[in-house]
Amino acid sequence: MNKALLILSLCLIGGAAIAQVAPEFESGSIGLLFSFAGLDNLSANSFNGGIGGKYYLSSTTAFRAGLQFMTAKREIPANPPAGFAGQDGEISGSTFGLNGALEFHRGSERVSPYLGFGLGLSTTSTENKERNIGPPSGQRVTKNDPQGENINGIQFLAGTQLDVFGMLGAEFFIAKELSLAAEYRLGFSKLSGKDAESTEGTTATKLKTGSTSGFGIATAGVLTLAVYF
Repeated sequence: MNKALLILSLCLIGGAAIAQVAPEFESGSIGLLFSFAGLDNLSANSFNGGIGGKYYLSSTTAFRAGLQFMTAKREIPANPPAGFAGQDGEISGSTFGLNGALEFHRGSERVSPYLGFGLGLSTTSTENKERNIGPPSGQRVTKNDPQGENINGIQFLAGTQLDVFGMLGAEFFIAKELSLAAEYRLGFSKLSGKDAESTEGTTATKLKTGSTSGFGIATAGVLTLAVYF
């Protein structure tokens, strides 16, 4: 009997602890967001993430805004033969952007599914320094190659990109003030490419690029940690 009472007491305490995890939001509630993307391509020379904030307009509707930052770099050793000079190669890319979205939650539960829509604007630049054996004047440097650069598994396309999207996601509350969220996005994107430039010694060549657009689902692994106040 005592063992049964102990088990029942533990179940009641556990149930109460779980119930207390349910968040309580109202108009004016705020949170700080930390996002990490490209989780399947982590490496020492890469970072893909952002920081932002969330503001609740009501108990089930929230507006969020954030800054996106992504950078990666890969070095290519020249390994010149003995007696020859050489310059190592390096491929680098960076993205900086802004985004905003509205979330519509079903209610205040520990697992909170949501729908929403948003938009984002970002700019990306790339640089490719080819490895070279010989004098430095022979090293070719290409900026903003229209073919893009794949660095540590991350694809960089130079240009300014506009994204308009709908989203479906879920937020799991570890505690009232702490949650993890993941989402899928379906939307439209348009990329206006930057002019490419190739330099070798004192000779520079420029190439104008056009724009591209696409429609599809974003499937990159994204993890968002939210801290509420």
